[in-house]
Amino acid sequence: MAYRVGVDAGGTFTDLIIHDGEGNIVIAKSPSTPERPTIAILDTLRLAAEQYKVSLKELLSSCELFVHATTVATNAVIEGKRAKVGLICTEGFKHVLYMRDGGRTDIYNLHVDYPEPLVPLYLTLPVRERINAEGKIEVPLDEKSLIQTIRQLKKWNVGAIAVCLLWSIVNPIHEKRIGEIIRQEWPDVDYSLSHEVAPVIREYQRTCATVLDASLKPIVKDYIQGLERSLKTNGLRQDFVMAISSGGMMPASEVIKKPVHTIASGPAMGPVVGKICGEEAGTGNVIVADMGGTSCDVSMIIDGAITLTRTKTIGADAAGITMTEVSSIGAGGGSIGWVDAASLLHVGPASAGAEPGPACYGKGGRDATVTDADLLLGYLNKDNFLGGRLSLCPELSHEAIEEKVAKPLGLEVDRAACAVFDVVNENMANCVEEISVRRGLDPREFLLVFFGGAGPVHAAAIASSLNMTKVYIPRLAAGACALGMLLTDIKFQNIATHFTNSNEFDFEGVNRVLAELESKGRASLEKERVAPEDMKFEHFVDARYPLQVWGLEIPLSRRKVTPDMMSDIVESFHRAHEQKYGVREEGQHVEFNDWSVVATGIVPRIMLREQKHAGEDASSAIKGKRKAYFKEERGFVETPIYDGSKLAYGNRISGPAIIEEVTTTVVAPPGSKVSVNRWGDYLMDLTPR
Repeated sequence: MAYRVGVDAGGTFTDLIIHDGEGNIVIAKSPSTPERPTIAILDTLRLAAEQYKVSLKELLSSCELFVHATTVATNAVIEGKRAKVGLICTEGFKHVLYMRDGGRTDIYNLHVDYPEPLVPLYLTLPVRERINAEGKIEVPLDEKSLIQTIRQLKKWNVGAIAVCLLWSIVNPIHEKRIGEIIRQEWPDVDYSLSHEVAPVIREYQRTCATVLDASLKPIVKDYIQGLERSLKTNGLRQDFVMAISSGGMMPASEVIKKPVHTIASGPAMGPVVGKICGEEAGTGNVIVADMGGTSCDVSMIIDGAITLTRTKTIGADAAGITMTEVSSIGAGGGSIGWVDAASLLHVGPASAGAEPGPACYGKGGRDATVTDADLLLGYLNKDNFLGGRLSLCPELSHEAIEEKVAKPLGLEVDRAACAVFDVVNENMANCVEEISVRRGLDPREFLLVFFGGAGPVHAAAIASSLNMTKVYIPRLAAGACALGMLLTDIKFQNIATHFTNSNEFDFEGVNRVLAELESKGRASLEKERVAPEDMKFEHFVDARYPLQVWGLEIPLSRRKVTPDMMSDIVESFHRAHEQKYGVREEGQHVEFNDWSVVATGIVPRIMLREQKHAGEDASSAIKGKRKAYFKEERGFVETPIYDGSKLAYGNRISGPAIIEEVTTTVVAPPGSKVSVNRWGDYLMDLTPR
């Protein structure tokens, strides 16, 4: 049997999805081990192997595809545990990282400290050279002083070197030569060249991307090589691939060369699943929310296209690369509820994580978390958490909520638990509004796809607060991002800067750039042995009105730009600008900056097993009742509990109801209607009746 495996190593839980080639899917979930992530990955693989009644070695040796997403790079950046980096830049441009984009991170806070640059000034060493905007050499590279610079960085014991020269995006000859000299002088050090990492205009963003890439190389390389050793020792025969932040996957050997592309790679898989759920529900407009143990990640699909961005920030600095546009907040099952000095309740962003976890885990946690509140409100089954592998302790939740929330606010414990539930829901609803309402989009016109282990408990409450009426919950909600890895393709994105405008368009120059980018992408796919018939190439341009700072990415209908296409390209930009910003400047010419080609190696889609229609009656799946709190009823009510494994295609449930899956729980409030589709997923209708 040939297995396909997707593993998402999150901050609190490690999720795994396995497809066996016959339409069967197994999901497994284990607490993450942040200090040694490989342990949790192997633990989760063993749990999955047990479900197939095979050994870990048998499972891995029969694996034809192993895809992995990790938080190693993201955590290293956020926690400041990156490798020490030395930056080599053009003489006269030492302060690029220090000056940033010139603005404050919090524009209304006059007391916030100015952020420290990604690389301290003493480790930012200029080199004498200069290439102009046309790519001509104004000042030759001073190799003698460069050698002294490299030796100085070696004395300072940097872990990696980043090289970002002015206008190397037009002519990289000096950066390439610096790379050669680094290899000669210091063969063991990792280094990154900006024209390879982010070959686009905008000095600050390009420098950030290059520094982040260099700082992650030693860390990600050690992690990948260590995981590879463990997997192959336990039976894996082929190389594995990794999820990347733009929503595709890339061979692990290539990720080692460009590790910056693994930042936020796990959340980037959510929209992949959300898009397919939208197609099943008959819509291309989807808001995707993924609530796990530590955070809630929100993204959008508009007209069937996953939204991407090149302006994402990581902490206080620009990421500088193309990423799936995901807005994240500290709102998960482990998020901690706390009361400030003004007696205001907050939930998050701090999390109890996997260790010690929520108080109810019984592992020493004393903080009041969202999971503790959900348990006290009757939503969670204390004896069926993680399929019964972890028993929850309501008494410990009661103590934590009482001490940390109820007493400081002068509330009964039940009311305090409800307050924690309400606040975290409001935080997530605000996050949805941030990427929709504040951009002129009405969430009521979107389908809400909600997953993550904790998400389905809160999905209906968040949808109701936003007046959204349709909620789609995949049955594999707890492993949706891992599932996304099995539904995505191998992708390589190549970008180049070539400025022109719609009035005086440089057809020859642009088509030369597009051809070069496509050729580079084709070579990458051929290296991965992708058959020509499985290759797909998509062409894009970054367009803007004159003097605008940021542009919008516009797809090109053909591989080569011709005069008859210009009116369509300009109109596409006008339309995109109006959709995003609410205005269009009819008759205004358009500037074009960056050109990109996404080379995709199409991976055969996994075939899911479609269920037979079983009728509307779901009563046979009821396994009991328990009291659960619902605002609509102003208190606790006896609520039927359904065994999710016994629900089938066509079944319909009226709320209030609770559906228990092995790795998640669906809460359906009074007045809601839940139907099961052909894949066993849940579609909740919250339309007022």
